[in-house]
Amino acid sequence: MKETIDRMEADTSFGKIFYLHRNGDLPLLFIHGLGAISNNWLPLFDKLDDRFELIALDLLGHGRSAKPNIEYTLDVQCKAIDELLGGIGINDPFAIIGNSYGGEIAASYSINHMAPKYLVLVDSSLAGINSMDSSDIDAFLKKLDAIEPGNDLGIMRNIIMNSEESGVHLDDLKNIDSKTLIIWGSDDPEIDVKYAGMIKNSIEGSSLYLIDKGGHAPMISKPDEVSDIINKNLI
Repeated sequence: MKETIDRMEADTSFGKIFYLHRNGDLPLLFIHGLGAISNNWLPLFDKLDDRFELIALDLLGHGRSAKPNIEYTLDVQCKAIDELLGGIGINDPFAIIGNSYGGEIAASYSINHMAPKYLVLVDSSLAGINSMDSSDIDAFLKKLDAIEPGNDLGIMRNIIMNSEESGVHLDDLKNIDSKTLIIWGSDDPEIDVKYAGMIKNSIEGSSLYLIDKGGHAPMISKPDEVSDIINKNLI
């Protein structure tokens, strides 16, 4: 029988962080993409082994978490994650799993804060590989507002601008020490699948898994395949 999923909040210096939690022994932290929320990971939760403790947060500026008037840099998001994990007694995450913008945060956290045993990048964005000028940003935000209504578009713009200026670049990935799995939808309409191979070549010893017709968020479109990869490889 699977453990229940609790909806919880933790205090940080940036304000409250909302997160989903399921008890287990090996902590996995899930980080969603830009304009998304922790619920994006729910299709995986009942398919992942009971041995895993599952934590999926709403990032700062998203969902039910705080939306302070700050510069939303990757470092700020990583510090908030540090405070969240410390506050709930997790000092050594077994794995960090990030989708899109969440993948870039996961990579930054692994390089600059604490390296988990495993890093899982799901259709990850990086600075420089999907850059947008001001007109691109406007079009993206309009599209985002149609798909994920309710986001503060000023915060979303802040995040995009800061990710371009201080984000993780392809060359930075050589500094990742965690065993890395790269999961990518073969037909990702947002970040071309060619970047999956470039990321793999930049991280020594990494493994690449292509999900047929997985789109940009295969944990939603193909949860059975993604959970199977995680269950079999995170040991």
